[in-house]
Amino acid sequence: MKTPKLVHARSALGLFAGMALLYAGCGSFQGQDSTAVSALTITVKGDFAGGTIVSQPAGIDCGTTCSTIFNTGTMVTLTASLTDSTDFVGWDGDCTGNSPTCSLAVDKVKNVGATFRSKINRANLEVSLGGGGGGLVSSVPFGIQCGNSCTGGFDKGTMVTLTATPDSTSIFTGWTGACTSSARTCVVTLSADMQVTANFANPASCEQIRADAPTSGDGNRKLFVGGNKTKPWDAFCLMSVIPAVTYLPLANVAAAQNYSQFSAGGSATGTTVKTNYTKLQIDPATFAVNTNDKRYATTTGGPLTTGGTSVTAMPYATAMGCQNGTANGAANIDLTGTQFAVATGALALGGTAPTGTTTPAPNDQLRVFALTGGGNCGFNAPKGATAPYNNGGVVLNLVYFP
Repeated sequence: MKTPKLVHARSALGLFAGMALLYAGCGSFQGQDSTAVSALTITVKGDFAGGTIVSQPAGIDCGTTCSTIFNTGTMVTLTASLTDSTDFVGWDGDCTGNSPTCSLAVDKVKNVGATFRSKINRANLEVSLGGGGGGLVSSVPFGIQCGNSCTGGFDKGTMVTLTATPDSTSIFTGWTGACTSSARTCVVTLSADMQVTANFANPASCEQIRADAPTSGDGNRKLFVGGNKTKPWDAFCLMSVIPAVTYLPLANVAAAQNYSQFSAGGSATGTTVKTNYTKLQIDPATFAVNTNDKRYATTTGGPLTTGGTSVTAMPYATAMGCQNGTANGAANIDLTGTQFAVATGALALGGTAPTGTTTPAPNDQLRVFALTGGGNCGFNAPKGATAPYNNGGVVLNLVYFP
């Protein structure tokens, strides 16, 4: 590649030997009119072909004139003009940065380096983000750093490692284009211009989060109904099991909230059994609550015996009693603070000669209910139950209700 002719001076005095200059100290000289002047020298580096570096005020027009003098103290702006086949890498010496322009005060002898790089042996890697989620893509070597779309240029043959990092409410679902991996990192070798898309999504379940980040710990997460960004809800993810389990955290967990009770009396002999819940296992696709999951539940009372069976715990949303004609069983459903409500028709009376009531809270009729249930071993419980004690509960259907 042809390199422009540069003037390399051993000293400013030697450089301008044909001029009548007197050294004035501190890198400055005096002209014939005793005006102090200082030299500015440009050194071009790298693959520079056909462009120019010019100064304002005029004086530098490199590659023809790469050194000149200015009155000491003059503010000089250098501008690198490029050809279509050249990239500007950056300045060094008395200028820094990678902007095509640089301003400096020529208050003494100044030396500036300008580095260029040919595009002829370069390839562009274009990265874009796809899907409903969000995140960041970065590269090694450096050149890609974007949360939307960007393009980086690299020498042909370079192995570029791309890393996708989802934001706090997203997951990474894989690469398309020149990368096809589902891992968060991928490697491409640039033989020509290439395009890669990093795809992010809004997680619909805890298992999706665990699959993307297997080392994630248990904790609260933001999930989205069907992956729809406009339908978020707050979940607790149990990541320490495979597959991960999704729970609905309950805000109100006092003794008289979110409990189920089988009351002693009649043919139910012994001591009342009461189970309080702080989290409900929920299917994030259907919003069906597994009322038998007691991982985050506490049972008090007992032993209680009915029909020869020992009752040790109660499924969620169940009020039961065996005192003939009396609804002495009790329960409470309180979904305050969640994005869910009880589905219409989700609760029903059952058992032998059942009796009971379902009373919504006056100001929160879809989220908070007080239940009573009983009879000759009757109950008020999720529809479809037949023997709702111990692990005999059935699913409680909820609806998304932000």
